[in-house]
Amino acid sequence: MKIAFATFLTLLALVFCTVMQPAAVAQSDTLVFGGAAFGTDAYVGSTVLSGKTAFVTLGDCSTTTGQHKTNNIAAVNQPPLFTTGAIKTAVATSTTMSQASAHAQQVGALSGLITADDITAVSGTMDQNGTLKVSATGSSFTNLVVAGQKIQGTPDPNTKIDLPGLGYVILNEQHSKSTDSSAKLVVNMIHVFVTQANALKIPKGAQVIVAEAESNLEIAKIAALDGFSYGSSAHVGTKVISGRSAQEIMPCLGTNGEIRDNTTAGVHVPKILTTGTVKDTVRGTISSSTVTGETTSNINGASLVQGLLTAKVIKAESNASVTEGDKFKFSDTGSRFVGLTVAGHRNIHDNVPPNTKVEISGLGTLWLHRVIQTDSYIEVRMIELVVTQKNTFGIAVGTDVRVANAHTSLDTNHR
Repeated sequence: MKIAFATFLTLLALVFCTVMQPAAVAQSDTLVFGGAAFGTDAYVGSTVLSGKTAFVTLGDCSTTTGQHKTNNIAAVNQPPLFTTGAIKTAVATSTTMSQASAHAQQVGALSGLITADDITAVSGTMDQNGTLKVSATGSSFTNLVVAGQKIQGTPDPNTKIDLPGLGYVILNEQHSKSTDSSAKLVVNMIHVFVTQANALKIPKGAQVIVAEAESNLEIAKIAALDGFSYGSSAHVGTKVISGRSAQEIMPCLGTNGEIRDNTTAGVHVPKILTTGTVKDTVRGTISSSTVTGETTSNINGASLVQGLLTAKVIKAESNASVTEGDKFKFSDTGSRFVGLTVAGHRNIHDNVPPNTKVEISGLGTLWLHRVIQTDSYIEVRMIELVVTQKNTFGIAVGTDVRVANAHTSLDTNHR
């Protein structure tokens, strides 16, 4: 039986609301939502055979309720891996719930070895009276046939069927994990493992997935953390010249006070930047009464635009904290330069004030110890060069270069 996607989403919401009966979390708790879905995917190790189609996600460390994101594609044609009709995916959040779904029509996998008129994957994670639970209710097959065998209804979770001369398939695959503070459920309706050389010439070791939905939920006391640090980056609009070097990400629930770091020997971006060792760190703690987060970016030696700017040491540090019942607090304590020089500007020194703006003739705007702060986050960019003029260095107008960047944020959704 085929149903309109809007009707499917409505039914999905009714299933969760009537069956699971989610209750409000404790007043001091913050829920962190996660969710993602896609229609098809195929890979061998880190090699992509066919990228994720109709991919949709809530992103990292989301605390926003009432979200509803969708994606769709008219068809997929990647034989012998898979062919499909329309694929529609969705992720959503409510007051105490994260949901994800993937819906694919007229599916044929492995040159027709597996077929189905309709496949739906559903993953839901919810807080029920202070206990985190997961549900795959709504996941289903219509007219599923595997290797010539018609499968009645929807197989039990993690049903394995051998595929002679190829490998095996897991149908209605479900993986879940729950603790007192987090829960996660991944649902793959079709997950093929290629273990043998085969007539279809699909590489041995390949995995083929059709209809995946993943949801997760975490409980953060007081507030959730978010943030990152990286040594350098350069871009012109959406075009990346040099990606974020040695980037480290702050987990939503912190690091239990431990320092996580990422290091690279140095960065070289022709015409723009050369650095020594880059080390980036994050550290966060969430307790029953306080939340603290810290990110740092440390660079040993840097030269910007043929020595226009040089420094022996650059450190960006951003700090965020909150105590139950109090306001968010942010600081850039620990940020510093050692041996800072800017050609033609003798007044620039190590103790340059925050948000110092220097106009560089024939190039653009140079920011030093730039601090950007809102009610929910602080970001420290120790060096930011924005190229606004045609120049003799051969650097494109619109180029934005950042060196030593640290960002920390706090977020909450409790009432």
